[in-house]
Amino acid sequence: MTTEEKRSYLGKMRRHRGYILDMHKILVSADFDWVQAYDPFAEATYTGQRLLDRNKTKELLQIVVEAALRADVEQIQAHVELALKEGATPQEVLEALQTVVMPMGMLAFRRGLQAWAAAVKPEVVELD
Repeated sequence: MTTEEKRSYLGKMRRHRGYILDMHKILVSADFDWVQAYDPFAEATYTGQRLLDRNKTKELLQIVVEAALRADVEQIQAHVELALKEGATPQEVLEALQTVVMPMGMLAFRRGLQAWAAAVKPEVVELD
């Protein structure tokens, strides 16, 4: 597999998923065969349209799950930005994140909140 073919595949992934993480770049570079084998599973469970709408609903679920699992802020932020692009409002994303607090605690919520704030850039009240 040539470098140009790998770049082309990453471009296809970005168009289809709506984002690309460093993880995707590393895997395409290091084990392209595995990525090609994994993609049908990702399509069936996340990127494909089934009963739940792929755009808004599945992105909200991704945000909540990744916050609960304490994923990297940048990874959660990518999903927040995509959810916003796909029609979720900042308040809908925040409400979805707030569901993490009861079962997973404030630490999980805090990481999700940081990702939300990085994507939405709300006006924050500062103490003088």
